Amino acid sequence: MRAKLCTTMKFLLRIGLSVCLLAWLVSKTNLDDLLEAIVDLSFYTWVFAFIMYMISQVIGSIRWYFLAHALDFSGPWFTYLKYYFVGMYFNLFLPTSVGGDVFKMHLISRGKPKKLRATYSLLADRLFGLATMFLLGASAVLIGQGTLPNYFEHLLCVAGMCVIAILMGMPMLYRFLGIIWPKLGKRLAVLLVFWEKPKSLCAALSLSLVLQVLGISAVALLAEDMGLGPPLLFYFAAFPLVAVPTILPISFNGIGIREGGFIYFLGLKGISAEKALTLSLSVFAIHVAAGLLGGIVYSFGFHKKLLEDYTEKI
Repeated sequence: MRAKLCTTMKFLLRIGLSVCLLAWLVSKTNLDDLLEAIVDLSFYTWVFAFIMYMISQVIGSIRWYFLAHALDFSGPWFTYLKYYFVGMYFNLFLPTSVGGDVFKMHLISRGKPKKLRATYSLLADRLFGLATMFLLGASAVLIGQGTLPNYFEHLLCVAGMCVIAILMGMPMLYRFLGIIWPKLGKRLAVLLVFWEKPKSLCAALSLSLVLQVLGISAVALLAEDMGLGPPLLFYFAAFPLVAVPTILPISFNGIGIREGGFIYFLGLKGISAEKALTLSLSVFAIHVAAGLLGGIVYSFGFHKKLLEDYTEKI
């Protein structure tokens, strides 16, 4: 009873933080200018950006399919696509922007003692996404020096170097952890399977790069339609710094955190808070629309069958 009350309180606090942050950000804008910026946004451009985002999510489902199969899960790709979209739907209602992963973990591990492996498939899915996001961010600031203030550029470069070091040295890191921390080494042993299956590793990294390029380009497309000044490289550099805090379990679906990030980084380029907030809300509207499509998949009950039920028909 006490644990349930504590969970409820945390959930309400996250909603409260998001509402307060968003209300505070809106209060700092001129409402007339904000409404004008929203009205001026091209619907056709938004639809095109939405299509780009949807393609990136389909690619994300293919990445998850490869990672799950490397961990000895079965089932055709189309099943993972359905589960992926159902997870997007639950992302709308669960506390963080990755809350739907819990539901996806349940879907692929039902009927089998594979919850830990299912968790690792989704953890790897997110980590590969973050890794390529930081690699793109580091590349952007190296190509376009001066895109962001020095401290942010240094942070992205360090993050990019860490990603490369981990990708190249994971087997060595695993052996080192096995010596100094055997229990943690055993738990991480499952992740080493991706390095033992280089085709799955290369596929995950390649698909992640395409996914991130599409997703960030969709944001840049909306910004270009709004007449915002920063070049494309700016969005590849700034987006990782905006996206990562939304994953933290301190707000509801990243609301408020994401908007504050857009206002701050676009403000560095002299973009008004009204236009920055409009861009952020437009991006969030794309996520909501995609999640609602996942709700349609959920309403048809495609999530109710086990992976084995689909596999038998292949």
